[in-house]
Amino acid sequence: MNKSTPMCSECSTKMQRGTTVFEYRDNGIQISIPYVPAWVCPTCGEVSFTPKTTDQLIETLRELVATAKKARQRQPLLREYLVKVA
Repeated sequence: MNKSTPMCSECSTKMQRGTTVFEYRDNGIQISIPYVPAWVCPTCGEVSFTPKTTDQLIETLRELVATAKKARQRQPLLREYLVKVA
C-alpha cells in the first residue's frame, strides 16, 4: 500500500483521490465550492483535504464571507449571487 494514501477515519477504508463540493453556512451566508480536490472514502463518502487545499479553502472563504457581509450591509434587492471563476 502507498504510505501517502490516507485511511478513512470513519471506516478505516483506503481513500481515493477525487473531488467534492465544499459547503459553508453561517448566519444566513451560504457558500458552495464545487470540484475541490480531496481524498474521498469509496465506502462511506468521508472526505479529507491536503494542507495546501485546506489553506486555499480558508483563504477563499474569508474573501467570500467578507464580500457577502458587505453586500448584506447594503441591503440590496438582489439577495442571491452566483460567481464562477475559471
